[in-house]
Amino acid sequence: METTVNEILGYAEAAEKEVAAAGSLAELDQVRVAYLGSKGKITTALKGIGRLPAEQRPAAGQAANQARGRVEEAITARRAALEAAEAARKAASEQIDVTLPGRGVEVGHRHPLAITMQRALSVFIGLGCEVMTGPEVEWFELNWTALNYPPDHPAMDEQDSFYITDAVMLRTHTSPAQIRAMRAHHQEGCAVRTMDWRQPPLEALALCQCTPRPLRVVVPGRTYRREAVTLTHHDIFHQLECLVVGPGITFGDLRGTMNAFVHEFLGPRTRVRFRPDYFPFTEPSADFSVSCEFCDGQGCRFCKHSGWVEIGGSGLVHPNVLRAGGYDPEVVSGFAFGFGIDRLAQRRYGIEQIRTLYENDMRFLRQF
Repeated sequence: METTVNEILGYAEAAEKEVAAAGSLAELDQVRVAYLGSKGKITTALKGIGRLPAEQRPAAGQAANQARGRVEEAITARRAALEAAEAARKAASEQIDVTLPGRGVEVGHRHPLAITMQRALSVFIGLGCEVMTGPEVEWFELNWTALNYPPDHPAMDEQDSFYITDAVMLRTHTSPAQIRAMRAHHQEGCAVRTMDWRQPPLEALALCQCTPRPLRVVVPGRTYRREAVTLTHHDIFHQLECLVVGPGITFGDLRGTMNAFVHEFLGPRTRVRFRPDYFPFTEPSADFSVSCEFCDGQGCRFCKHSGWVEIGGSGLVHPNVLRAGGYDPEVVSGFAFGFGIDRLAQRRYGIEQIRTLYENDMRFLRQF
């Protein structure tokens, strides 16, 4: 009996020494397994008590339980000490020295498209235009029918435009805002201001109960078309639309406004070219181009070796579009033009590929 009890108590003394010597939680856990694990020394001694003679079992059991309690108590105390020391080391390593100089905060900056858009808007505001916006998800009627598009126009095809339903789509241009702007400029109480967009748009003039005010508006926004991405085209792009309606507006007013904008925005040396074109919502119509920045009109890959970069389309507002907005084409006239902000950004900053504006490469964006 003496040998068995002394052996068990010896395990406890050895375990206490190893616990005290453990320098980490991992070493402490190894000691626990060696003595109190399923195959540990003290656990094995407890399992062997049943094989002892009956008269030896009480003393051996008491010694084993005492040894187990001593080792568990030592492990608990050592674990608390190691955890406290680890916490102190971590706190010391993470302590902030308030006397050190602060780290500078990197200030964000605007995207080149946003810079270009804001600068273009500031020019038009200086010309007396009011800024308004329209929804990117637009009614089919406003995107096409109200703008005098014939029902079989190829741009309406699903291969060229993004449709949500038959009646709702992602706008392909900012021109629907022309109708919204004209109807909004009717006097309070006029039926045109509250008419359903899905009604036949040419009914607007018949519903008009007032004399609508002249308007000068500019409409910035994002537009969507199913197009292959090239040097100068993208399926998502930004446009800026200008609309002026009032008595006696002529094509000369359009040319003068466009020349003033281009020379202010791109510089007085920039040349502007108008060529006859066709758009359903203007008559007469013209596309306008500016001299190529990359080759100074000599011809290059960017301008397709023509010396000119097409910016957008323009013309006098078609009488049917005026009627859709509730204006009498016998009394007033107007001009409208729209162009891509993305191409202006290319032109202004010398960016060869339009996709660069949408790749979010910080090496590129930090230049601005």
